[in-house]
Amino acid sequence: MLTLFLYLYLLSPYFDLRVMVLHGGVLSILLFLLVNLRLVVKALQQESLILIYIIFCLYCLYNLVMITIYSEAFTTSFLTYMIQVCFYLLTGFVLAQYLMQKALDVDQVITLCFKLVSFVVLVNAMVIILEYQFPPFRHLVESMLYQPEDANINYLTREYRLRGIASGGAANLSLLHGTVLIILQALYIKKKIGLLYTLVASVAIFTSLLFIGRTGILLAFIGIVMFHLLNLMMAREKLSFHRILLYFIVASVVLVAPPVFAILFPENVLAYSINFFYQGMEGIQQEGTTRTVARMFEIPDIWTKLIFGVGAHWGDFTLQGRVDAGYMKMLTALGIPIAVSFYLFYAYLARYLLMITHYKSIWIVLMVVMFIAEIKEPFIFKGYSARMIWMMIGIGVCYSFCSPYYTNERVPEAQ
Repeated sequence: MLTLFLYLYLLSPYFDLRVMVLHGGVLSILLFLLVNLRLVVKALQQESLILIYIIFCLYCLYNLVMITIYSEAFTTSFLTYMIQVCFYLLTGFVLAQYLMQKALDVDQVITLCFKLVSFVVLVNAMVIILEYQFPPFRHLVESMLYQPEDANINYLTREYRLRGIASGGAANLSLLHGTVLIILQALYIKKKIGLLYTLVASVAIFTSLLFIGRTGILLAFIGIVMFHLLNLMMAREKLSFHRILLYFIVASVVLVAPPVFAILFPENVLAYSINFFYQGMEGIQQEGTTRTVARMFEIPDIWTKLIFGVGAHWGDFTLQGRVDAGYMKMLTALGIPIAVSFYLFYAYLARYLLMITHYKSIWIVLMVVMFIAEIKEPFIFKGYSARMIWMMIGIGVCYSFCSPYYTNERVPEAQ
């Protein structure tokens, strides 16, 4: 049941029931919280969680003031995201309480969550690969999922933009799949999964990224390199056979992938997804995404707007349009000082989990990856990876303040 909950919670599919649309993400959270209502009441009585919610409310209040001053039309984008974050945090907090009753310590909970999240993403990756290879199967899957008429991508007809059994694809889903590639490295290093499973899952998820988006490929590469460098510096056992074997496999996959994919998939798919990565900086510049993202960062001449924001979580200080860059959206919503304080508060909350777990290196890398991804879109607020990270933060806060084993204890070692 926990696996089903995490599937609905993370991938948040919209099921098309013909007479209505069923939101899997909302359904999973509501059912989970209702089933564990006693734990919800207990969680909402915790001073730590109440204080976090009060701080969130202050950010919302400030945003409302700026909306009132600057915005011609009332917008609730920032407020909506904050409410969602509160539910994600509460879900992680209640999940930690539930597993705490099962006598699981924080590392066991993280291991369980990482394993189940990896399994959910692996299943979604397999569905995506099958959808590409067998169009009738794609039609069957898409017939069960809701497709908005004004969606940017038609997942039924677009050749190499797939979503599997998730609510959507593109950079959002790509980031989650790429993040799980990093998590698999950590699980193998910690000897929580075997070599065969690591290899099969990694190849399947990496292949699925060809049909989702390029963001996950780039961030997975950055994250895996960072993880191994950091983990090697922090680990007690530096060069074990277990670790060297993984390094060899990762290097082999990176080198062998292009010629193998060239045999299996058409050129248009590879040109869109990975070819420009192997061409170095020249390929990345010709691809154009970096220029597009750079154009999003237009700083206004009016310093009051830059300092105080304009309320709208749109990324455009003129309020004439919208941009995707997460940092620009936060600047328009809150202004530089308050936006910086929010990101610092986000890192501070993540620190609670960092201080009590042995999964230090992977947690640091995941946070760095999220901050990098924020350049492109507001992934710290919204999307599949945000749901996972905020849930993990909720787990960390719960174990830091509610567990008798960690209240006065911090874990110095890390791997």
